Amino acid sequence: MIKKVLMFTVLLTLGATSYAVAACTPEDAMAKAQEFQQVIMQAAQKDPQKYQEVVTAMQKDLPELQKANNMDAICKFYDDWTAKLK
Repeated sequence: MIKKVLMFTVLLTLGATSYAVAACTPEDAMAKAQEFQQVIMQAAQKDPQKYQEVVTAMQKDLPELQKANNMDAICKFYDDWTAKLK
């Protein structure tokens, strides 16, 4: 479980790196990723099934968002999942 959390943290960090300027800045995305990281770590301890659902979504959706360089979509992704996990 700890290895999955660490892997997930690396994925989050990669998801918040610099991209073209958008309404959601790279700094905004980094802040959202950090907030999401805190929430997901709590969820991993409380609800492993929900955690696995999020990891699956991250592995599927986040790389596509990163390739598209769409900061607004990345920020929305973090906002949506943070809200779902709270």
